[in-house]
Amino acid sequence: MYDQARAAENQVVLASSNQTGSMGGMRFLGQSKVVGPGGDILARTWSKAGLAVAGIDVAEEIDRARRILHHLDERRPGAYREDRT
Repeated sequence: MYDQARAAENQVVLASSNQTGSMGGMRFLGQSKVVGPGGDILARTWSKAGLAVAGIDVAEEIDRARRILHHLDERRPGAYREDRT
């Protein structure tokens, strides 16, 4: 869900990777995925080892997401303050 939220809020294609199995006392859950800029999962590995591969037109996917979601237009850069310490 975090990957989907990050891709949608930033309107980017996101590739997220994670290994599977155990190493020492750590357990890795996998769940690698490719997420479109609208938050839709385009490819995933679930909890199994493998590759999440998606053939997409990145520019078209971003353009489509920006026709639907307009939240980046609501940014107010003038409200950001530069800290000069």
